[in-house]
Amino acid sequence: MQNMEWYHSLIKPLGTPPDIVFSIVWPILYLMMGMALFFAYKSAEGKQKYFLSGIFALQLILNLSWSPLFFGAQNPQGAMFVLVCLWLAVAMLTQMFFKVSKTAGWLMVPYLLWVTFAGYLNYGIIQLN
Repeated sequence: MQNMEWYHSLIKPLGTPPDIVFSIVWPILYLMMGMALFFAYKSAEGKQKYFLSGIFALQLILNLSWSPLFFGAQNPQGAMFVLVCLWLAVAMLTQMFFKVSKTAGWLMVPYLLWVTFAGYLNYGIIQLN
């Protein structure tokens, strides 16, 4: 991961997990997100499939843009803005997935919770540094 030296120099909020937790959690979340998209796409009809896929792509772009902004640019404030947008997109997508497939919706809940936790950590870093 980029600029870990900078990250390790930051004061982190209470409850910040060890680095290894992130490398365990994220692959599981990505797998669950992919499964959720599969179930939602399978259950959706017509143009709804494309809309759901578009919102999924949007949240994925936001997700993937957070690390370069936070670690690469060392910009926790900018990363927090992206994280708020990500949270809104994931919350909307989770709600939409629930409407077409309960399984898809439930598969997104851990991701939404993790993004919420990431928001707490990001905000804490802004406040403490």
